[in-house]
Amino acid sequence: MGLLSRLMGNEENKNTRSLKPAASTAGIAYDPGLVARLKGDHRELVRIYTAIKSAAASNRFGELHDLLAQFKLTFQLHIAMENVKFYVYVQQRMAADSDASNFIAEVRREMNDIARAVLKFVDGYMSIPPTPVTVTAFIAELDRIGSVLVQRVEKEETRLYLLYQP
Repeated sequence: MGLLSRLMGNEENKNTRSLKPAASTAGIAYDPGLVARLKGDHRELVRIYTAIKSAAASNRFGELHDLLAQFKLTFQLHIAMENVKFYVYVQQRMAADSDASNFIAEVRREMNDIARAVLKFVDGYMSIPPTPVTVTAFIAELDRIGSVLVQRVEKEETRLYLLYQP
């Protein structure tokens, strides 16, 4: 019997074992610390964003790749947590309220569009880092992305996260 089978507790003979679906659950459970973690992510993203802008403005180009990589990872983890734990929970909780469901679906689509733009920006500048010649364009693009992200964070923290209730 393989290691995976032993770890999963499947000690029976694999020829007689039947596949059974996993026990059904009621969906994503409420997590009382989720909103605080998501808001903490926002603060961390702002901190990294500020460090990126400072490094670019001070011509410290050698720092940018690591800062962009750190921003990308933090951003992706935040988006994943929102998608898996926040949106799924709120959508299942608000399923009977079509107005709330439509609002949540629209905000989720909007965030996915923002995420694609942010990741395209980060990946582009991780591939071809800013230089003294391109730093002005980099900072201008960074400012546009920062503006969109600030608006989004405000919407999440003042409206969207209020929907996350037990």
